[in-house]
Amino acid sequence: MKTSKFFQSPLWKSAFFVYGLVAMGFSIWGVLEDAQTEVPSIGELEAFTGVISEIEEWQIKNHSGYNLSLKFHDGNREFGITRCEYPLNLGRGPKQLISPGDIVTVLVINSGVWQLEKNDVPICPYEKVVKIQTRAGEIWFRIWIIGFIAGFLSSMIGIIRTRRAGCPSKA
Repeated sequence: MKTSKFFQSPLWKSAFFVYGLVAMGFSIWGVLEDAQTEVPSIGELEAFTGVISEIEEWQIKNHSGYNLSLKFHDGNREFGITRCEYPLNLGRGPKQLISPGDIVTVLVINSGVWQLEKNDVPICPYEKVVKIQTRAGEIWFRIWIIGFIAGFLSSMIGIIRTRRAGCPSKA
């Protein structure tokens, strides 16, 4: 099988060059993935009012969150409440702002809670959730850019070292 001259270059033997390209690729992928994250407008959210039957904590490896089960007159429904975990002090005992038996209204899209109201008072307001979401997006964007710059510098080091290794000594 023939390989192109491009891949026969000594650059591909440089770990700095190859790892730099990989880092740049992952960084571009991360930026594009973050760009697809959308924040719904408050008009797109569905409102559900019910009695809290259970607040369930779940954990998978190093990722955890909470599910909120609401009891309606026609059955139960479960919602992911991870966006409101910190504003509601979930899992912190007596400081927790909601508990089973409370009547709440949740604004939801795709089973994810974006606002929670108790007694018609927003205790996890939509604006705060959006602020947390956009701040996290900005932080991840900065991390991806730093990764891209590190990958670019690593690739440049690989190119420089490969060129120097190919040049005859002047001594």
